[in-house]
Amino acid sequence: MHLFNKILRQFIFLLLPLAFLTTTTLYAQPDGYKPVTDPGFITKKVNEISASTHSINSNFIQEKNISFIEEKIISKGILLYQKPDKLRLEYTEPFTYLMIMTDGRMMTDNGDKRSEYDLRSNKMFSEINNLIISSVQGNILNNPDFGSAIYENTESLFIRLTPLNKELSKYIKYIDLYISKKDYAVTELQITEQQEDYTIIRFINKGINENIPPDSFNMQ
Repeated sequence: MHLFNKILRQFIFLLLPLAFLTTTTLYAQPDGYKPVTDPGFITKKVNEISASTHSINSNFIQEKNISFIEEKIISKGILLYQKPDKLRLEYTEPFTYLMIMTDGRMMTDNGDKRSEYDLRSNKMFSEINNLIISSVQGNILNNPDFGSAIYENTESLFIRLTPLNKELSKYIKYIDLYISKKDYAVTELQITEQQEDYTIIRFINKGINENIPPDSFNMQ
């Protein structure tokens, strides 16, 4: 399990990764939100948007909050996604780091060292892959490893996902999604770890179904 723990912790640090919150959310229902009256309709709309989304090209700003560090760690980068399972996450500020997921593999490059992992080598690696892709796609509501609670205000949805998988729950306390009611697309994502550290990612300048060169998902 050592390799699994290493990959999962790396994933939490990089992706778990959105800016409505300035401190860790302690309650499932944030201020200004109320439970949705028809969760089935919301799930249907989110799934429809996910089904029609074939690619995503987006800038992002990530805010990492660690309990023993007073200052927030801010980083920026570019996210590329191509259906069904190709993901490129490239950090450009204040450091460079590249992670590519494609065909069941995860490749990383920190500028000094390149690594590659086979995400199909065991069940837990596959679950990491599914978690990442479903988070980006916005169809994580269909992930059986999580229970969900859905809330809304006039402009957006708030979805809290709680891990049911025992291995994931060792590291993840919950995942919060913010979804715009204008297009039912994920705009922000927050993942809170069991020790209350959390990461916020805000997606900006998002392009949907744009052409993405195939070599974007190759490690050059």
